[in-house]
Amino acid sequence: MKSKTILILGGYGQVGTEAARLLLLESGADLLIAGRNRQKAEQTATALNRQFPGERVKGACCDAADRKSLEPLFREARLVLVCSSTAKHTHLIAETAISCGTDYMDIHFGAAVFNELKKMEPAIKKAGRCFITGGGFHPGLPALLIRYAAGFFDEILSARVAGLMNIDFSSYRAGESTQEEFVDELADYQGRYYKKGRWKKMNMLTGQGIIKAGFGKGYGNKYCAPFFLEELRSLPQLYPQLKDCGFFIAGFNRVTDYFIMPLVMLGHKILPVFLRPSLSRLLTGSMKKYSRPPYGYVLTCDAEGRKYGQQKKWSLRMEHQDPSFITAVPVVAFLKQYLSGETDQPGLWLQAMAAEPRRMIQDMGRMGLKMIIKESGK
Repeated sequence: MKSKTILILGGYGQVGTEAARLLLLESGADLLIAGRNRQKAEQTATALNRQFPGERVKGACCDAADRKSLEPLFREARLVLVCSSTAKHTHLIAETAISCGTDYMDIHFGAAVFNELKKMEPAIKKAGRCFITGGGFHPGLPALLIRYAAGFFDEILSARVAGLMNIDFSSYRAGESTQEEFVDELADYQGRYYKKGRWKKMNMLTGQGIIKAGFGKGYGNKYCAPFFLEELRSLPQLYPQLKDCGFFIAGFNRVTDYFIMPLVMLGHKILPVFLRPSLSRLLTGSMKKYSRPPYGYVLTCDAEGRKYGQQKKWSLRMEHQDPSFITAVPVVAFLKQYLSGETDQPGLWLQAMAAEPRRMIQDMGRMGLKMIIKESGK
């Protein structure tokens, strides 16, 4: 059995720091804060040790592109949590984890990362390692919310999860690599949803597949486009009576949605490497300039099904204003299950499908995600 140390790559970034703080609050794990900037890593470790007793945090320097710099830190850790913008180095990081006997978790949402890890799944299993991908809020929660909703029915018939991200980008700090990775991941967008027994593709011309979702006071109703996540794929097999499901996302603002986004996606298809820096600045700039309050993130799940032979409706709404917090909380809620031995089985897993839903929801609510659950007859 390895130590209880968790290595956080990108541990001095916004999400990494928040995840570290919550891990110190919620678990007995020791932490290694690592990144290319040793000074920032050590300063973050010092600040956390001042806040939490026990000298449980250390800072270290490593480069995700350099295996030799990763190996000594990986050998110290039970699990590496990837909170850095290092999707392009996924293969190297995963190989290093396998060879060093270290488990793995990331917060990437692009299909490219999952596909790369999927190719490595035989090696992951052979090494007896536990790999978790798609951690965070989305991906990470939409399929889990549907699994949670299913527990309130004898048969779940429909379940739609909708997300609204209206962040105050003028005050949100993101490095160039993070911005460019965001553009790369948006380029993988698939507008697919499940309806009447099969996956369908959104029709941009007719609007087929677009839904109108309510996000509550201050936010109102928004049109949302389907956004396929890998974690959704197996839900129809898991719940054979489920005929309607998907994850749907609201836009940022009209200028970004209707003018900038199409331009960014076209540019990424034509010259992805050459245009990536300019496209990321254009996209981020438009979100900073045109986003308006109220700021925050809302995730809703609306489900219908049968209970004791009667038609029932069920809904959940969760909200928070801090994008780093809403990403870190699900990660830490999952890691609590992992550290207790409930979700540390060898293989490649998606956070939303590996976690125990009820405990996950309870822990997230206790940590500070605001939630409202309603249940009623149809």
